[in-house]
Amino acid sequence: MQLTSALPSWNCSNQPVFLRADLNVPLKDSTILNDRRLQAIRPTLDSLLKQNAIIVLATHLGRPNNKEDALSTRHLLPWFEKHEYQITFCATLDDALAQQKTAVPGSILLLENLRFFKEEREGSLSLAHRLAQLADCYVNDAFGALHRHDTSITLLPKQFAPDKRTIGLLVEKELAILSKFLQNPQHPVCIILGGNKISSKLPMIEHLLTIADHIILCPAIVFTFLKALGKPVGKSIVEDEELNTARTILHRAPQESCDVHFPVDYQIAQDSLSGPLSVVPADQLPADSMGISIGPESEKLFADIIASSKTTFFNGAIGFLDRPETLQGMQSILSAMAHASGTSLVTGGDSLAALDQLGITGITHTITGGGSALAYLSGKTLPGLKPFID
Repeated sequence: MQLTSALPSWNCSNQPVFLRADLNVPLKDSTILNDRRLQAIRPTLDSLLKQNAIIVLATHLGRPNNKEDALSTRHLLPWFEKHEYQITFCATLDDALAQQKTAVPGSILLLENLRFFKEEREGSLSLAHRLAQLADCYVNDAFGALHRHDTSITLLPKQFAPDKRTIGLLVEKELAILSKFLQNPQHPVCIILGGNKISSKLPMIEHLLTIADHIILCPAIVFTFLKALGKPVGKSIVEDEELNTARTILHRAPQESCDVHFPVDYQIAQDSLSGPLSVVPADQLPADSMGISIGPESEKLFADIIASSKTTFFNGAIGFLDRPETLQGMQSILSAMAHASGTSLVTGGDSLAALDQLGITGITHTITGGGSALAYLSGKTLPGLKPFID
């Protein structure tokens, strides 16, 4: 699927434009730890501001239970001010409506965290109508939220005429990258997977078996597959309800000429994830330990496979970002991808945070939304795209 943003042809001078973004950045003590998602939205912001639009900017931030000040979008203001955007924070929708009437073209009105409204997660027409009063046009550039059914993603755009709603430049770009990966990748294709959320990754693996030449399984997802094969996994993380799906994938892979690769050694933690670390051969995983990363022999094995591939794709953290001594395996894989001659794609919040933390550059494409990317690569139609397709 390829959608094109109408932004370059729009004339929204002096008009209020509702821009739904995904600015769900990590915060600590009101400080932004990583501004990758903020940087990613700048082409769309700048395009609208160049047209002298009034941007009504909306995002979710975290998963608040109530109106938690730590998750208020006002903590994003210093970033915008640092980058010389003219921006005003609106604590309520009434405040936003009042500010919009007197806003200067080429300025931004930043709404409070959309998830402070319980209706945002409930598919509320009432909230959609209230938000629609704030603007004449709608732009969705929240690639990382396209897989959700939130009000501002699915119902709000339908309050605008088809010629008054469009995707943003980031959504256009990331859809194009993923579409090319699905439809016309250079072979050999190597897919490397780690992390938890196994149930969300298995549909993607099933869908990609037809294009993948190699699938490399790393902790923690690998242990569900190992248990499906009857192998010992110690105390490693396993999703027992997905064992049958894992068996189906392993059965289908040879039929699709896809080689599935397992680590030959693991970095393990004894008793718990924070326990003492050691490296053991894959067939000697102790019953009281859990695998958390790959060992040095696996690093060499996987680096060779990656080096011989023309397209590589990575999703899911291997090891823990807050425990640097567990990140050698992930650093090895990401570095091999960065130095490979072909096209490399990395997606997922933890994966992108690892790139930044480890200082790895040279990845061809980074995708801001892990959940949306997984759903799209599973062959699903993303709820947030339906208003622009129907």
